[in-house]
Amino acid sequence: MTNAAELLRLIHNLIRLGTVAEVDHEAVRVRVKSGGLLTGWLKWGEERAGTTRTWSPPTVGEQVILLSPGGDLSAAVILSGLNQLAHPAPSSDPNVIGRWYPDGTHVQYDHGTNTLTVDCVGDVIIKAAGVVTIDAESIHHNQGNPVVTTAHICHFTGNAHGDGSSTVTAGE
Repeated sequence: MTNAAELLRLIHNLIRLGTVAEVDHEAVRVRVKSGGLLTGWLKWGEERAGTTRTWSPPTVGEQVILLSPGGDLSAAVILSGLNQLAHPAPSSDPNVIGRWYPDGTHVQYDHGTNTLTVDCVGDVIIKAAGVVTIDAESIHHNQGNPVVTTAHICHFTGNAHGDGSSTVTAGE
């Protein structure tokens, strides 16, 4: 028979707050520090994990919730996404949803202004097996400067434009 102290311990372990101490990306597991306790290797919850999948592993120092069926911490799963002083919310605007990455890149949508912003500190690569279609009123390159590529043929001379863009290229 279980005594009152053991029941109280199990109840306290049902839901606990903790901080990610270690991450094993290969095994898709984390260890969490909660009070004086360091858990074993536990699964974390992803946004999606079926035929549609996401990959956004927790990071060391991130605050998480441990959900432990029956109070058994060895069977706990981790829910992440709790903001804290060390990792505050990236926006307080209720119209903005998005993702912010450690290198400064962010993707956000402002449904108040109907604006999708992709601000990448590195390269952007778009691959498609089919057609890529851009349907817009206008496209502004380098603050709206006109673009002519060296693949354009001059209507007057019939030769390729020698004064073409060095940042925009045209394929066949």
